[in-house]
Amino acid sequence: MQMQITQKGALYSCECGKCGATLYAHEWADWEFNERRDAMENGTLRCNDCPGTADADTFSQMPGKWYAARYSMSGYLDCTDWNYGKNLSALRRDLRAMYG
Repeated sequence: MQMQITQKGALYSCECGKCGATLYAHEWADWEFNERRDAMENGTLRCNDCPGTADADTFSQMPGKWYAARYSMSGYLDCTDWNYGKNLSALRRDLRAMYG
């Protein structure tokens, strides 16, 4: 698998109202970015970890320059979940530690 890193685009976040997990929408990483961002802002986005939905009160745009990174198999649909961070070196190190 090969590491993919995207540095462009806006990053938005909010918390799940039930379990507290952080949900993200990255302009260049999510296929349906506008719909996902709007659902986060409206509190209708479903959480991946539980049957809860986004807490609209915690919706915010992350300031500064953020990176989105994942491992992907070129030519195949296999890939890991996106990870986000401001420090590129730390993000690479975390991905390698997480996925080997």
